[in-house]
Amino acid sequence: MSAVRPSELGVTGRFHGRTAAQWYCLVAGILLTLRGAQQLIAGASFATPGEGWRGSQQLVTGILLLLAQRNRAFAYRALIPFAIFYTVLAVVGDINGHEAFGLLPVDGRDLFVHPLYAALALLILALGARRRR
Repeated sequence: MSAVRPSELGVTGRFHGRTAAQWYCLVAGILLTLRGAQQLIAGASFATPGEGWRGSQQLVTGILLLLAQRNRAFAYRALIPFAIFYTVLAVVGDINGHEAFGLLPVDGRDLFVHPLYAALALLILALGARRRR
């Protein structure tokens, strides 16, 4: 019995051999870009705190992650500030409960999503650092 090669399954090209950091940047980038664009298209307010600020932050972050996912090293490095930002955002949003930094509104969904983004990014960073040793 022989092993099946990825090329025999049609798994070649852009998605073959991607790292966890690249997959994370791709998936989180798509989710954040779509969510940010949706909020801005819906006519989000730029009052403070306002959905417009959160939508802009999500859109910019999502685009940066999508750009980072194309390169292994850059994807890993891009997760460092992303993990730090979402960890701080999760803590500040959880403490305050309704806004973060007086600018970004925080709702019930964010109290779950922000720690999830942070925890997964930190896990990937920890596994990558461990693998490099």
